[in-house]
Order: sequence, then structure tokens, then C-alpha cells
Amino acid sequence: MKQIAAIPKLPGLDRVVIFLGDLIDRGPDSLGVIELALDAETLAKADSCIVLPGNHELMLLEGLGGADPQPWFRNGGKAVMNQIDTSWVELPWRKALLRLEASLPEGFAEMMRNAPSHVRFGDLLFVHAGLDPDREDVAHLDRDRALSDRHWATIRNEALTWTRGWDSDPDTGERFKGPTVVVHGHTPAIRSDLAETAGEMELMDAVDAHRAICLDAGASIRPQVGWARFYPEAGRAKVQIFATFTNPEQPHLYSSQTA
Repeated sequence: MKQIAAIPKLPGLDRVVIFLGDLIDRGPDSLGVIELALDAETLAKADSCIVLPGNHELMLLEGLGGADPQPWFRNGGKAVMNQIDTSWVELPWRKALLRLEASLPEGFAEMMRNAPSHVRFGDLLFVHAGLDPDREDVAHLDRDRALSDRHWATIRNEALTWTRGWDSDPDTGERFKGPTVVVHGHTPAIRSDLAETAGEMELMDAVDAHRAICLDAGASIRPQVGWARFYPEAGRAKVQIFATFTNPEQPHLYSSQTA
């Protein structure tokens, strides 16, 4: 957030911070990350902040709603529960659930319940996992869809290997490589330690091949976070892709190009 705040704002333009989801479950301080996102407008000197849900937030919401919590536990939910109270395993789930509800930062659960599946700014579509090349976007991005392997918050190979673009012919529905670029996370683009292999940052940039940018730099297993700055220049969207890893005060810039 400090790094974003340090970037001068462009005259006449709002600064919007977008989180792509999966704030919870993978690190030692999920509650702290939630607090950071809730305070992002102030921390990043932004005009607004959008927190999109990932599959981890959706599983949390299912557990809060009374569904079997085991899917969430298998995907990192136990880390959140342990952060709240390591003795939760000794309690009946209904009592542990009350502690979970009381410990989540105020407003977060409701924010996730009301959050959209995606947000679009011009030709940039932001979503947690990606689009489905075999399904119309309106149906695929339905906020209330049940989780599945090809959900907007879980899809992997079908989206990651697609190379024919994300725009659709209005008559045939056939996909083609147009201006749309999907900005997503969920599947790590980088699986190595960037302190040793900073050159692999290029893997986050798939604009030319896939019309996509993956900002998951492997933060679930290493202290390295991918992020990007989008801004207009000469009527086109420009992107700078960063990763923060060795020095929190000095992000590494991989690329600057037209999206």
C-alpha cells in the first residue's frame, strides 16, 4: 500500500485499488490482511477500493451460512481458525463458528456477500480466476453460481491455456483476440523464489499470448506479492507489472507496455 501511495496520482483521474480475492487462509495473519484491505483507501491514497471475492472467501461464506466447513478447512480455513483461537478444535462447531463470526473484521463478511464477481474498466476485466472460453461471460460471471471446477473463482487450465482472445462475435458468439484483457489471480504464475529468479516475473505478463495478466506471484507459499498499475496514455491503457519481495520499500518493476 505504501508503494501505491508513493506513485503520484494523475490529474483528473481517480485512483481505484482492486483486490483480486483470496485474502485469507494462506498466510499467518489473514485477519491482518483483511484489515489492510478495509483500510486500503487511506493507506494507498485511493479514491475507492474494490475487494473481489476469491474461492477462499466464497468457502468462508458457505461455512458462515451453515454449510459443512470441511471444504474450507481443507483449503486453509484451519489457519484462520487457529489465528482466532488454537483451542477451537475442542469446541462444537456451532460455538467455534460464533467465535469466527465475532473475530472477523467488522463489515468484511457482508462486504464479501455483496461483492460482485468481477469489475470492468474499459478493456480490462478483473476477476479472481478467469473466464471460461466455452461459456458466455454473463452466465459464467453469475455472482450466485455454486462453486465448481469451472467457476469464475476456481477455473484454471481452460482459462490459462486459451489463446484466441476474450472478445466475442455478437452474431456467432465465437471468441476472438480483441482488446479485452483479463486480469486475474488464483493460479500462481510464479512458483519460485523471486529473490533468486526475478526474471520469472515475465510469466505474469501473458497479454500477447493469452490476453491476460496473472498477478498471483506465489504469495500463498512465499513472501512475494504481485501487483500492477494501469493508467491511460495517449488513449490506450498502459500497464506496469510489479512484484514486492526482498525489500518491502522497493518493488521490482518487470514491464511497462500497452495492454
